Amino acid sequence: MLTQKQKEELAARLRSGVKSASAVSQEEWDSFPANVQELSIPTSQGNARLYAVFTDTAKEGKPLILNFHGGGFIGRHMDRDELFCRKMAIQFGALVLDVDYKLAPEHPYPVAALECWDVAKWAHENAASLHADPDKIILIGYSSGGNLVAGICMRAGLTRAFRPLCAIIDYAPLDLKTDPANKKESICDMPAERAQAYNAKYIVPENAEDPFVSPVFAEPALLEQFPTTLIISAGEDRLCEENELFAMKLAQAGVIVTSKRFTESIHGFVINRMCEWEQATKLIFTFIAQQLHGE
Repeated sequence: MLTQKQKEELAARLRSGVKSASAVSQEEWDSFPANVQELSIPTSQGNARLYAVFTDTAKEGKPLILNFHGGGFIGRHMDRDELFCRKMAIQFGALVLDVDYKLAPEHPYPVAALECWDVAKWAHENAASLHADPDKIILIGYSSGGNLVAGICMRAGLTRAFRPLCAIIDYAPLDLKTDPANKKESICDMPAERAQAYNAKYIVPENAEDPFVSPVFAEPALLEQFPTTLIISAGEDRLCEENELFAMKLAQAGVIVTSKRFTESIHGFVINRMCEWEQATKLIFTFIAQQLHGE
């Protein structure tokens, strides 16, 4: 656990504008070479923009990883998202589809949720033409992207359109009904007022208890078809407890779920490469390898 002094030092760094360990350097781009191709595909919410990240164009039956960035439903896709996707493409010989979904407040709920579901269905239906294996679809999302992954898994279970191989949900907002001011506090986290503003740009209050907005309110029948799932929470994040509550609800619904709290970490730590990001990345990669190969 972080000491109070360590928390104060970390909070001071964040207030000074330090948001990540560093910007992505040219050396890092060079260390993780990959092809990146922008795609536009039709969805019920208009064309969706994806970035296909891959290394081996000839390999057939590749794993297909769908990556959903964070940003509180209002923040854009970043270079650090692409870097993480490059690492996954190289590590697993995978095709990674990095989804640059539509953002609030211009596109409030349910636009991103429906767009991302349509992208997931498209990826499954077109896996063969993408030289990927439709039975090896992996969903991974960070913060708001993790919320969208949960929604995709619920819709996949309801429709039986396809079954993902596994899902990874990192420090996601899974309860948009509870006022952020009433959640676990940390001096290292964003102010409650900022979290409230994020929520208000994405949903109207009447939608807050919709399970596709707040998955913690989903009935067991909506959860029981989830694939094997990894949930990562951060000890210095106001979303920590709802992530762990959701993991418990998945387990109670009969889902195989792994939940890990990184006690010395803040919200966004994996992609922003802070705190215990290296340990978390290792856990994610180990989890994916286990699902792909039983390693």
